[in-house]
Amino acid sequence: MGISLKYFGMGVCLLGMGVLGTPVFADCSKTLVVNQATWEPYMYRDDSGNLKGFDYELVRSVLDLAGCDYVFVEHPSKRALVDLQEGTVDLVAGASITDERRRFGRFTREYRQERIELIIRADDQDHFPAASLQQFISEFPVVLGAVNGGYYGPEYDALDSGGLVDRGRLILVRNTEQLISMLTLGRIDAIVGDVVSIYRVAVTLGHADSIALHGLHLNADPVHLMLSRKSTTQADRDAIDDAIDEFLSSEAYRALLARYGLEVLGVGVMAEDNND
Repeated sequence: MGISLKYFGMGVCLLGMGVLGTPVFADCSKTLVVNQATWEPYMYRDDSGNLKGFDYELVRSVLDLAGCDYVFVEHPSKRALVDLQEGTVDLVAGASITDERRRFGRFTREYRQERIELIIRADDQDHFPAASLQQFISEFPVVLGAVNGGYYGPEYDALDSGGLVDRGRLILVRNTEQLISMLTLGRIDAIVGDVVSIYRVAVTLGHADSIALHGLHLNADPVHLMLSRKSTTQADRDAIDDAIDEFLSSEAYRALLARYGLEVLGVGVMAEDNND
């Protein structure tokens, strides 16, 4: 049974309480090139063209605290990962850890949670009963949509995505706005993605009542900042980790959560060191 997104509570992980101190950590080894993808409410431009977003503000606060110089660039998520691998982008936000990404990325500790769901039109609730994403694709003549370059969990990774794209069963786009528009216009039948982002964009576009959760929960993971192995150092990662610890225990972090309307869910744990 589908579930209306109107009643879905959005949340990120609060990792402590305290007061933000003054910058005490070492400078980074270089001016960091940080990618700003379009991923409301995490990174986006407002109606006046200003850079905004929960991740955008968190990255700035953390890098300021770490004493790092930085500059933002704007590339789609897929291109940003290629640039990170090549060392022309130094840092991306909202990254899930995968074996492939470990080969070219250094992951910081986690700073929020991400939940990946299957989203359908509200009018299609109960039309596609399926216990897995593979069953959903195999038993129904549906077209799936996703933002190119994202990580959507092991069920999505197990799909023959190349074959689905070739057959017109999977459409990959640059941003969530395109997905919502395509879903409501009937060009696709379902979206795979971060439920907080999808809901917030649907509200902005006036389509919150038109979409619903299918009921297939695909993934839930903490997300991290990811630095390029080619262009940054382990010391950079360590300094940023220390700054994340400091920021997540601050009143400034709590104010940031409130400013973006993100519910405090609980206490997180330190990410495992899977880097060096």
